[in-house]
Amino acid sequence: MGHIVSQYAISGEAALESLSRLIAVQQRIAPEVGELVERRYAVLRCIQFAQPIGRRGVALKTGYGERKVRADIASLREQGLVTVDTGGIMLTREGEKTLADLGEYVRELRGLARLEEELRQKLSAGQVVVVSGDSDQDPSVKKDMGKAAARLMREIVRDDDVISVGGGTTMAEVANALTRPWNKRNVTFVPARGSLGDDVEKQADTIAALMAKNVNAAYRLLNVPDDLRAETLSRIALEPRIKEILEVIHGARIVVHGIGTIDEMARRRRLPPDEVALLRDKGAVAEMFGYYFDARGAIVHVTPSMGLRPEDLEGKEIMAVAGGTKKALAIVAVMANRPREILVTDEGAARAILAMR
Repeated sequence: MGHIVSQYAISGEAALESLSRLIAVQQRIAPEVGELVERRYAVLRCIQFAQPIGRRGVALKTGYGERKVRADIASLREQGLVTVDTGGIMLTREGEKTLADLGEYVRELRGLARLEEELRQKLSAGQVVVVSGDSDQDPSVKKDMGKAAARLMREIVRDDDVISVGGGTTMAEVANALTRPWNKRNVTFVPARGSLGDDVEKQADTIAALMAKNVNAAYRLLNVPDDLRAETLSRIALEPRIKEILEVIHGARIVVHGIGTIDEMARRRRLPPDEVALLRDKGAVAEMFGYYFDARGAIVHVTPSMGLRPEDLEGKEIMAVAGGTKKALAIVAVMANRPREILVTDEGAARAILAMR
């Protein structure tokens, strides 16, 4: 399979058009080949993110039956793409290369380029990137979103930029994917908001610091919880050090953030049941920077928050990174309030959004 696909791992519009035509022919005369490639691609991705892993683990994570997974792994092993021993299954160097080569093939096979353009038009976005899969079904898809967002950050970041980043599990994957080499100079990472919840790894402060350390850049931390009372936050904002870092945050040219659903943010902000009920009565479906939005993008509720607010985003280059079928409505709501220049999402969310009336 690696030999067959490697001939397609080429760039340029002509090459992609040729690949698209070949896939269209293949789908007409041998659709089972496409299904096989997609399944083995999913198996290879699963092994890459969870190795070493057993056959049963691969079957559980991919949703394919153990019999099919066993046959796939046997074939991949014969081709030298995986190794199998008592410690589990792992990718070989050739397996890593083949997985990378398969990426563009699977994109064309699943029609992701067309999906991206349809979604871009529906959301009035400058650019949309859709990765294969649904992060609600396969958490490793978040890693692919993280890689895609990190690649785009390399393209849009300039020397002397200040980059403000949000928190959350998907943003943590962006931080993990942003690594050297990094040819930007005098770049500073800052959190977009204060800290939320008890999971330190998901907090904006931690993510800003990790991004900076991964590319050997500078960073500034806010070190303030985001769920304090409004009067407390107002007093803290007057402290000289906090005031200074807030000025840096508001001066950021680039903002990279996730998008929260009501259930997710209720947990992270520890909202009492009566407040959650109030949000639902108001039609809230999404949260960003302490603001809650209904399905049309109207702001229906505001909670105390330290850092950026939606009105601070004017003139900034903005990238939203969020996926999963369950987040489709939240993505639409936030994009409707202020269309992002860039949206990085997954196939599950993209197809759910396009299915909406």
